[in-house]
Amino acid sequence: MSAPDPRRVLVLDGQTNQALACVRSLGRAGYTVFLASRYRWPLSRWSRFVSGHHRLGGETLEAFAGLRDAAVAWGVGTVLPLTERACVLCNDQREEWKSAGVVVGCATDDMLSLAFDKTRTIEIAQMCGVNVPRTIVPSSIADVREAAETLVFPCIVKARSSHFWTGSSFISDLGPRYVARPADLESVVLGARQGHHWPLIQEVVPGVGKGAFALFDHGTPVAWFAHERLRDVRPSGAGSSLRRSVALDARLRAPAERLLRAMRWHGPAMVEFRDDGTTEPWLMEVNGRFWGSLQLAIAAGVDFPRLWMDVLHGRPVGVAQPYAEDVTLRWVWGDAKRLLTIARGRPRGYVGPYPTLRQGLYEVFGPQPRGTRSETWESADPWPAVGEWVQGVGELRLRRAALHAALRSTVPPPPHGARSERHGRTRSRDGVLRSPRTPESSRV
Repeated sequence: MSAPDPRRVLVLDGQTNQALACVRSLGRAGYTVFLASRYRWPLSRWSRFVSGHHRLGGETLEAFAGLRDAAVAWGVGTVLPLTERACVLCNDQREEWKSAGVVVGCATDDMLSLAFDKTRTIEIAQMCGVNVPRTIVPSSIADVREAAETLVFPCIVKARSSHFWTGSSFISDLGPRYVARPADLESVVLGARQGHHWPLIQEVVPGVGKGAFALFDHGTPVAWFAHERLRDVRPSGAGSSLRRSVALDARLRAPAERLLRAMRWHGPAMVEFRDDGTTEPWLMEVNGRFWGSLQLAIAAGVDFPRLWMDVLHGRPVGVAQPYAEDVTLRWVWGDAKRLLTIARGRPRGYVGPYPTLRQGLYEVFGPQPRGTRSETWESADPWPAVGEWVQGVGELRLRRAALHAALRSTVPPPPHGARSERHGRTRSRDGVLRSPRTPESSRV
């Protein structure tokens, strides 16, 4: 067991792209980097900068207590949670981490709730004059029925939290639900409830998704960044697989800064808008953590992980330098997931433009913008480019197995003695499928 050292850092959520970006950034800066994940071989573990890996037994308080023991044994001085779930679990035991001499690298729980709880985000945005779509937060079926009579359709239903913590487990959201008709609203809203928390109902606003990325130090901005989405993993709008660094539009920075100052934000954040280029941008949400495209900011010259470590440990940060524009990174596995999403077809109720399978194939296998680089491949650290495919294929197999299990649980068995038309088999009284007896003359 070693004394806590600020130069020894434990990066959580090792399966994510932002974890790999943090591992490489801090490793090159001379930090000793350790990793934790639920996966046996997560993406970031393939990096040469990882000095040790702790496999979590689950996303529970007990598992995170064991994680803390590992951090203490390694002499870690900082833990960096990179997903909403990890932030929640670390904050639940923040005092225990502090007592162990470990700095928790995310905003405190009361501050995170302003970003992770979409209802509170909308409330504070309205208080500081940030433009938001018309939003209704029902508290009863009567409210939902009243909303159906006044809303403009199609509309979107969003769960209050992406990952709602009950105190013992998470209730995760499946993503925005698109509602085309008033008659469908009630069932969709009920399906998006998380315990006693009702979801938000929002009218659809025009424009494309844009984000302002920032690091704040107790309400004061330290660094800014912006990129343009060239392709989304989900064509209906979620995450990007191809992106390019651009100058931060003042029309985005002004409301983002106003909102984060009102929150007295401390740490990294992405403020997401929908913008049609003419009207004031509409606030969509705030992600109060590092984002999936973090590597692009680092490649363009804004090393957010290093800056955040300086802020956490009270080191001077200095004046932010301009970053390079027109840096383009491609997440190849994200493009593969985009193609699979396109193949599944347009989401139910979604009315926006949607690519055909032919278009999706051309995007993945056709020419890319000039100067495009891989997000995970680096000649000095090549193995994560292999690891993302190992991890990705494993995730697809797990999802397929889960889908088959779900289907088996919902399809009732045929009645006793029923014949299977496909296989010519019968189900006997013991429930076992048996082939019909083969004539002796046809046996080999």
